[in-house]
Order: sequence, then C-alpha cells, then structure tokens
Amino acid sequence: MADLHLGQHMTEKNHQTLELHPLCTYFPRMSEDEFNALKDNLQHNGQTHPIYTLDGMILDGGNRYRALCELGIEPVMIEYTGSNPTQFILSSNLLRRHLSQGQSAAIVSASQSWVKAQAVSTLGNTAQLDTATARAKQSGVGQRTQQLADKLVKEAPAELVKDVIDGKKSLNKALKEITPPKAVVPKPVPVVEPEPEESHEAQLSDTDPLNRSIDEQQGAINAVDADNTAMLEVSGSDDRISASLDEVKKLTELNRVLNERITELMAEKEAAMKTANDWKDRFLALEAELIQQTN
Repeated sequence: MADLHLGQHMTEKNHQTLELHPLCTYFPRMSEDEFNALKDNLQHNGQTHPIYTLDGMILDGGNRYRALCELGIEPVMIEYTGSNPTQFILSSNLLRRHLSQGQSAAIVSASQSWVKAQAVSTLGNTAQLDTATARAKQSGVGQRTQQLADKLVKEAPAELVKDVIDGKKSLNKALKEITPPKAVVPKPVPVVEPEPEESHEAQLSDTDPLNRSIDEQQGAINAVDADNTAMLEVSGSDDRISASLDEVKKLTELNRVLNERITELMAEKEAAMKTANDWKDRFLALEAELIQQTN
C-alpha cells in the first residue's frame, strides 16, 4: 500500500472507462462539494487507497475512480479475489460513510435482494444474510428498522428504494407511500348513563394532571399494541414482533400499577384537603372570636 504514490502519474486517459459493479451502485454518490473536496485531496496527496474491480467493473472506489479520471491520473486498481464481494463492499463502506440508519438498512436489504436474484455460479456459495437479525447486525441498526427496510425493498418500486438509499427520502416516509390508508370504521354511539354526583375533591382528582398523564400514556401504549398486532398479521410469526408485543404487555401492566398508586395518592390528597379545610374553619372561628373580644 505504501507504493501507491509511486504508481501515479499524469496520463492521456488511454484506458477504457469502467462501469460500476451493481453492488457498488447501492451506495449513494458523493455530493458535488464532497466530490470536489475528494478531487482536491487526490490532486495534492495522491491516491492512498486502491480501487477494487470485479468482472471488469468497479466494485469499490467508484468516487475515487471518477475523480482520478477527471484529474487525468492513472488509477491504481486491484482485482478482488475474495469469495464474498457483498460482505467486502458492505464492510468497507457502511462504517466510513455518513449514512442514516434507514439508508444503511435499505442498502443491506437491497444488496441481499440483488445477490439472491443472481444465477452466477461465482456467487452461488456466497454467505447470505438470510435473517433480519443478521442483516440488522451488518447494517448496525435495530431489528425493527431492518424489518421495515426489508419490507420497503420487497414491496416498493426501485426508484423509491433508491430515493431512500440516496437520502432523498426517509425510510418512514417511503413506507407511508406504499402503505394503504387504514379503513375508518365508524364507532358506535355510546349510551350515556347519568353519573352519580361527585364530591368537590373527587372532581379535582378527575382533572389532576397526573391522571391525565397516565391516561395519555395508556392510550399511547394501546396504539403501539394495535400497530404491532397489525404488523404481526403482515409479517407472520416473526420473533421480533412477538417480543415487541410482550414489551407492550409489560408496559400495560406497569401502567396499571401506576394507576393504582395514583388512586392511593389521590385518596391521600383528598384526606389532606379535608384536614386543611377543618383547620381553616377553626382558624376563621378563632379569628372571629378574637375580633369580638377586642371590640
């Protein structure tokens, strides 16, 4: 690697321009500013990392290759001889690129989809990332995010997947475009029954911010529970969805315990308010008696 500088010189571009390998295209191209900065670095410091090729195409180093060609510098290229080009390019690029989690997950999922579609014998023995767990580990994201990226690659048009990979759209926004809106089911009109009159203290407890917060929390948990149940119907018996549902059940139980504690605290609050009112009445009575004695 130390001899790379010695092999670089100005040339007449007498080599044939190489195309990018399909695996290389799954990574977004540099912005204009980033590309100009790369060209400036190569112009002043030379090429410090080789460009890898496979089957006459650029496997890794597409941006460096284009920059060197534009500068008129002969690129230093090495033919990839390993047995797993997919793993090679993913490992080489996922960590050194500034990618969002949605981009990383979509790149891993799309590359695996491409590999599975190949009938080339040289890729026949390539180790596959056959599970969402393995793909999530490769992309460095959570299993839920990787599952959503898998769904996008499987169901969305190629142009929409490319928008996510290039950072033009977020993963969640792209998924909304391919997810049909939920059917609105009219809710039955509830029968309103007269409620018994409540004490002033009880009415205060109904409007207490703590109670409202707990109710809102339970509503959010119920919403997550419903979403996960719907996802379970789509994804089948996925272990990760089941684990998510179990977590929701735990949160629901915790919320129940909190509600019980809130009820206890409200009872203590009502008792304290009653005691305070008693002391207030005593004070007012003593004050009135003192005024009469003074007069």
